[in-house]
Amino acid sequence: MHWFERIAQRRMDEAAAKGELQGLAGEGKPLDRARLRERAEDVLHRMMSDGGFVPEEFRIRKDIEAKRAALDQIEDPGERTRLQRQIAIQELRANIATDARRAAARD
Repeated sequence: MHWFERIAQRRMDEAAAKGELQGLAGEGKPLDRARLRERAEDVLHRMMSDGGFVPEEFRIRKDIEAKRAALDQIEDPGERTRLQRQIAIQELRANIATDARRAAARD
């Protein structure tokens, strides 16, 4: 057993002895195998989302998806062009937000 696993096991045993691991969400249910394979960044995003925080880039990308769906319904060439420009600007903003978040994570 690796030293980190021994420390983690010791802390879990201490918490269990104090009763701190009772009544947690998902208690008694099997672990979700898909979540065991998640990357650290995916886990972070899920935790933030569960806490009610959605990073700006996700909000922007959701708006982009909605605009792309609306784009399929527009027949007027001028209106289509205007919406395509809005989508391009929002994609740029989403990419900037993603780069900023990744740069902050490296620091």
